[in-house]
Amino acid sequence: MERVLVYGLGTSVGGMEEYVMNLFRTIDSSKYVFDIIPHGGNFFYAEREVNQLGGKVYKITSQAKHLLQSMKELNKQLKALRISHKILYFQSCGFYNVVPFLLAKKYHYTIITHGHNTRDHGRSRAAQLLHWINRIYVRRISKYCFACSKAAGAWIFGKRFMHQNKVIIINNAIDCEKFRFSEDVRQKIRRQLNISNDLVIGHVGRFVDQKNHDFLIELFYAIHQQNDATKLLLIGEGELKSAIENKVHVLGLDHAVLFLGKRENIPELLWAMDVFVLPSYFEGLPVSAVEAQAAGLPLVLADTISTETKLTERVQFCSLKKPIAYWVEIVLSDISEHKDTTEELKSSGFDLECQTGQFVKLLRRLT
Repeated sequence: MERVLVYGLGTSVGGMEEYVMNLFRTIDSSKYVFDIIPHGGNFFYAEREVNQLGGKVYKITSQAKHLLQSMKELNKQLKALRISHKILYFQSCGFYNVVPFLLAKKYHYTIITHGHNTRDHGRSRAAQLLHWINRIYVRRISKYCFACSKAAGAWIFGKRFMHQNKVIIINNAIDCEKFRFSEDVRQKIRRQLNISNDLVIGHVGRFVDQKNHDFLIELFYAIHQQNDATKLLLIGEGELKSAIENKVHVLGLDHAVLFLGKRENIPELLWAMDVFVLPSYFEGLPVSAVEAQAAGLPLVLADTISTETKLTERVQFCSLKKPIAYWVEIVLSDISEHKDTTEELKSSGFDLECQTGQFVKLLRRLT
């Protein structure tokens, strides 16, 4: 059995975290087991499941809390684990801190680097320059460079590197069968949430700046002004949740916006929606949008999201520069019945079993 050490995940549910956990759930645990060092601190949302699957979570101080202490603890862990682990699998949204890569090289790990973003909103010019410089080193020491989309590969590793076919695209695949639409379950969930006769707009994502919840609330406010028989379902947790809750209260939308928190029954909640809206400032290739398509929903996405996200004909892109009224028109015109799109997703290469097989083939070359 090969133990693969994963570094770079945050502490809460996100697309990057779910990608790794989906992979871990599907891979043959008699051959490969994932051990995780979260960079965010002494917590990982799926620790119990990691343990059940045979893995371990090694906790270190959060970089945001104390960067130097975090790197000291990472050094200690990587030094101790180098005997039992050959492969270090980095998950990255940008190369702003190169120390983990230097440590990985120091202790002779075989390095895989996986990029998940197309840019990082709000970073300073200096931070962006640091990313561009550091990626030269990261590319050189990585045995494999993975990306969730071509757009992510070009931004994370560089356009020229991407065009030279040195980046392998690993789709953010899901268990498509889990998302096959069920009308009976849809009606049951809508009754439970007391939204039986409402038009339901949905969103799945962490409450962080990237996801642009401010815009989403303003959009829903405008929609609700036109049609008060509407509800907004928000699934997720995050640092900005209280600020968004306050905005909802100020706008008088408490009765119409449901904050559902972290949920395990994502497919059922997607079936309960009528349209999925994702106005993010940037995304590599969002797992939530893949799941929404697998659930048969129509989607309206910001045009800042990679067009590679469009796996079915039920996706529309809309510019964040357009006025709210324009978005309202697009969202309301996109309402239609759910369709069974499971086979479309599978044929697009987004079925988890298929992608896990590709990943395992690549791992075998390293072991």
